[in-house]
Amino acid sequence: MALTVEELAAQIMASEDLGILKVKVKEWADKDSKPLALGIRVMTVGERDAYEREWIGKRETGIDNFRTKFLARCLCHPETGERLFTDEQIEKLAGKSAKVVSKLFDSAMKHNAMSEEDVEELAKN
Repeated sequence: MALTVEELAAQIMASEDLGILKVKVKEWADKDSKPLALGIRVMTVGERDAYEREWIGKRETGIDNFRTKFLARCLCHPETGERLFTDEQIEKLAGKSAKVVSKLFDSAMKHNAMSEEDVEELAKN
């Protein structure tokens, strides 16, 4: 028997679809010189919409700390999914290595099914 509309909607809402990609960052090591294990989480659609609205609103001038603002929404504890950085910490995160941040940014973009073409399309609209 087919699901009712209510049952189908309830199953969608109960689904765990905000997966966490676990990564190790060798450049950021713990006290024992082991690479830090971080999580990159999938943003909710509301978070992504807010980020895209900010981008659209500043398409002429661009967004300051474009990468770190995106990463602050995605970097998380690898087990709990809790965000690692608050919005207030974005400036500090922007002071980290461009090489490391770029690698994490690329992974976060991929994990969030967001491409450079998506960003370019936002800029056009």
